[in-house]
Amino acid sequence: MNISFSQQVKNDLCALPLKKKCCRRSFLYGCMYVTRNFKRDNIEFGADTPPIASCLRALLSGVFGVSCAEDSKITISLPSDLDLVFNELGEGAAASLDCGVFVCEGCRQSFLRGAFIECGTVNAPGRACHFEFAVADEKTATELAALLNELGFSPGVTVRSSFVGVYFKGSEAVEDILNLIGAQRAAFALMDAKIVRELRNEANRRVNCDTANISKTVDAAQNHIEAIERVLTSGAADLPPALLITARLRIDNPDATLAELAALHDPPLTKSGVKHRLDRLVKML
Repeated sequence: MNISFSQQVKNDLCALPLKKKCCRRSFLYGCMYVTRNFKRDNIEFGADTPPIASCLRALLSGVFGVSCAEDSKITISLPSDLDLVFNELGEGAAASLDCGVFVCEGCRQSFLRGAFIECGTVNAPGRACHFEFAVADEKTATELAALLNELGFSPGVTVRSSFVGVYFKGSEAVEDILNLIGAQRAAFALMDAKIVRELRNEANRRVNCDTANISKTVDAAQNHIEAIERVLTSGAADLPPALLITARLRIDNPDATLAELAALHDPPLTKSGVKHRLDRLVKML
């Protein structure tokens, strides 16, 4: 089955171990908090891929003692199971973001990792860098953005047609948030793509610059040749010998650069010396 870059990132995140129970609980809280159905009497959230579903079912069993059917939707609706969940999270966890759930320094990162697994997207390398949490409403978006601000991040918030986006744009911002939630492999992939893009752009700039320089050289040589031919037609015998030598060399070597023309003189001239002579020929018209 082909999966998107976002789904692969989520699979990778689910494979990362969470050693502390408080971090596992925060991870699950992140998954639940951003879903549309996180209520005291019903919890329902999605699992995009089989690895995500397996991870979430295992954590729900280990942290809350809740067993869920093998399905792409994870539903907790039995009152006894809901009691187990809210005994761990606190009764107000569904009403607003309860930072009291976070115990250690890793809990906030684990929470954000869970939130991304439930509602996050990130563009694949090679596309414009964009990372987004697609949450259900503005209240959730505001609370999530505030948590990110506490951690030193500055997300944007935008209201879209069917959700509210808490997002990051630009390679550095996206790489930083990926590293925060533990998606180092994805961050490295974006960095590699950026390096390749910058190298390609630099190569293109060099080619364009070289092409422009060649064009200028050809145009200048053509102007010199046209001027020299007119001067020679009107009176080559009146030209100083030095100018006549340069004029003949320019006509005989139409594609030569100034440096190459300078080397053809005997004795060799400097580039500026050749340019000075050619300019004199042009001014004689």
